[in-house]
Amino acid sequence: MTRSIADQTVEELGGPGSVLVRQRNDHVKLDRLLRELDGSTGWAQEQVLRRIDRLVFSHAFAEETVLWPVLRRTLSDGDALTLRVEKEHQEVNELATELETLTTSCMVSGGRSLTWPGRVRSSGGAGR
Repeated sequence: MTRSIADQTVEELGGPGSVLVRQRNDHVKLDRLLRELDGSTGWAQEQVLRRIDRLVFSHAFAEETVLWPVLRRTLSDGDALTLRVEKEHQEVNELATELETLTTSCMVSGGRSLTWPGRVRSSGGAGR
């Protein structure tokens, strides 16, 4: 039985510089940033969104250029798995485009809900 990457040691994943360790660390950072976003407003919210933006795009690039070709070659369901993740990345891309068009005042006081894949963040309060 295959163990989850989350349950493996740094050494089992190829050392601290391996793409698998870096990707796992990115997921931890993203979870932390999303919790921080839940409690932020105004300028602080804008800063958290910028940090999320930088993280998710470098993370997606690493997945798409390094991990996906290997998964497609080595796993029987590699194509289906990468297609599912590719759809999630597209949702993130669409959200980032939407966020770029919103002003901070609209995000903070306009009552608009921000949807992150698997989560909902309302400008009026925390949500998940």
